[in-house]
Amino acid sequence: MRWLLVLLLTAACSAQAFVPERVVFPITHFGPDIRYLAPLSIRFGTGFCLDPECRFVGTNYHVAREMGTSVFIKGVPSIHRYLDTSPEEAGAERIRIPGFPVPGSMKYTMAHDLAIYEMRRPLKGLHGAGFDTEDLAEGEEADIYGYPLGWNPKRGLVHWRGTFLGKNPQGLLSYRCKDGRVRPGASGGIVVNGSGKIVGIFNAIGEDGVALAVPAGQLADFVGRAQPYLQEVLFPKQVFVSPVAADLYPPYDLPAGDAHPTNSADVLRLRLAAQRLADSMTNFIATQTFAWGRDNREAETADAYETLVLDGNQRWHRPSGKKFYDEIPFPPVADFVNPGAEWSQLPQMVGRFYGVALRQAPDAVASGRTIHVFQYAARAEDRVCSFGYVGLLEFIGLSFFRHPNKFYDCHGEVWTDTSGVILRISLTMDLTGPSYRYRALVTYGWVEKDGAQHLVPVTLVAQSEDRKSTRWCRGLFTDYGMFGTKTRVLVAEDPNRTLR
Repeated sequence: MRWLLVLLLTAACSAQAFVPERVVFPITHFGPDIRYLAPLSIRFGTGFCLDPECRFVGTNYHVAREMGTSVFIKGVPSIHRYLDTSPEEAGAERIRIPGFPVPGSMKYTMAHDLAIYEMRRPLKGLHGAGFDTEDLAEGEEADIYGYPLGWNPKRGLVHWRGTFLGKNPQGLLSYRCKDGRVRPGASGGIVVNGSGKIVGIFNAIGEDGVALAVPAGQLADFVGRAQPYLQEVLFPKQVFVSPVAADLYPPYDLPAGDAHPTNSADVLRLRLAAQRLADSMTNFIATQTFAWGRDNREAETADAYETLVLDGNQRWHRPSGKKFYDEIPFPPVADFVNPGAEWSQLPQMVGRFYGVALRQAPDAVASGRTIHVFQYAARAEDRVCSFGYVGLLEFIGLSFFRHPNKFYDCHGEVWTDTSGVILRISLTMDLTGPSYRYRALVTYGWVEKDGAQHLVPVTLVAQSEDRKSTRWCRGLFTDYGMFGTKTRVLVAEDPNRTLR
């Protein structure tokens, strides 16, 4: 069903007629600039709808850095910003950036000059367009759309017709424009082929006025790292580990009786890998973005929090606040579901709870790569999988209204690569009401910090189903900060001296 949803969304996106004014729009910020002691500065660029519903806005990295971590577009605030490059990236160069009243400069990699803003809700009246990541033929013509800055502060959409010259040494698409030089402010605009598909994101003016653009293939790679959920919709052929797809095999039915199947050597290796994964995720800081919705519809609302995990205990706070919460604050939607700490609880369950029966299923292939699949199951009497409902009175501190957790039968799948690294763990519990089923799904990936590789949670989906509807929450971990804790014993030289 989820794969059908992906195909339907992709078809709906490509079926819409391409109307530039509904896909691309200006991004402008007016305000003082303390860098140049300017009482008034104008930061300007162009953005475009990344997804069909236009809840994600694409632009250039250098535009997003100028605009800041958050923007307002058509009255809708952004909740998070994703960047594809940084001053520390290998190959980063200092580039001159137009500006008013004083131009500046910025260090980044032009081939990765991309950024995404996640908005709190979709932008009304706007929609996305399809993408074409195939190689282009020299001499192929395309249209460039952007909102350059002119004498009129109210910027209008401008269109240039360009001929593809090939890729420059940095891997950027090069176009010779027939309608004059592309002007500053169009950065973040789109390059569209004759089929109405986006093939590149305009980002610079090269020598002799040649227009340069980041290829759509680089955008596809960036989306896969920054927003795996969105990759399912926009670039499904490039998905390796799906963050939302159903399990590959029917549920594992435990044999009758109390005896559990004997663990094979591969199952024992999986348990050790799960234990190592759980032990490695005890101290970190990350940004968690959440989107809440129901059924197969677009998210109703979204929000972002900073999560602090210290000695395995997780707490949240808003990026602009200092108050920490033991639970994710209630979203402004009725009848919702919130994920918990399944990202750490599921590896602990697989690795340490020997009441969980494990078996290896047939391998699968995704994007040309082999995936090892393991199935697990546990009964309610094993006291492994529990679920509880949190009411409003309990959330505000009236604990005597607490709904006690109950244990249920559960099952799921664990996916690993050929080296045994865990890629994904799913969970399904059959409940007794008011919801009759709860599903959770966590994916894991590598993040590099201070020269070290860490396997960390990337996505976390929670889904609650009743007889009439499905409520879901999709979480994403970004902006990791890793740290450890060390204990040192100090011994005083003088036994009578007090250590401080």
